Amino acid sequence: MEVKLMKIFAMLMLFSLCNRGNAQCTVLDLHVSQTATGKNAGGNPEYAVEVVNKCICTQTDVKLLAPGFKSSEPVDPQVFRPDADGKLGTLNNGSPVYYGYHIKFNYASATKFSLKPFSSGIVCS
Repeated sequence: MEVKLMKIFAMLMLFSLCNRGNAQCTVLDLHVSQTATGKNAGGNPEYAVEVVNKCICTQTDVKLLAPGFKSSEPVDPQVFRPDADGKLGTLNNGSPVYYGYHIKFNYASATKFSLKPFSSGIVCS
């Protein structure tokens, strides 16, 4: 009986891995990291942001939570721009973020923004 349970468990684990391999991506597969650069811009500390898609599928129209985002140094709007709602921001101009792709930008602010992934479209082939 124990051997049968082990076989069932092993099959479930294999199925789970295969299912994940078939691109069950979520917005949580977007990893955002921020580090202080040690520089100042406009009298505010500068932060370097890096977003990486860790899923094999492409993610499009990526939105980050960015309530009240403002920077005392220019941020390329093609890389990241706050949306009109003042709560979200668009990454990579809404263009695809491929597996392993690193998107980087810097901003300067008196406060560090959390910039957590909020939504995306998943494109798998």
